Amino acid sequence: MGRKYEYWTTKDDEDFVVTLEVVSISSSKGTFSLQASDPDEYYGSQEIEWKAEEDTGFMSEAQIASMEEWLFNEHSEYLSDLDYFD
Repeated sequence: MGRKYEYWTTKDDEDFVVTLEVVSISSSKGTFSLQASDPDEYYGSQEIEWKAEEDTGFMSEAQIASMEEWLFNEHSEYLSDLDYFD
């Protein structure tokens, strides 16, 4: 995909930037039907695969989840802008 993002966090009480590149992204909207066979069908799903230039081993699972949510929103907005201006 080639698009890079800078995610700001803290490492050892210092500001730290993680440069992220989106490898793949997928999402689906839920049906919100009581007949849905699994939670993904009801709520929808979103997955993003990324790679970082910096080591993210210092980040907790919660921090990684927050970063992924931020990255998904940023990249989705970028893709929407591309669709709008094309």
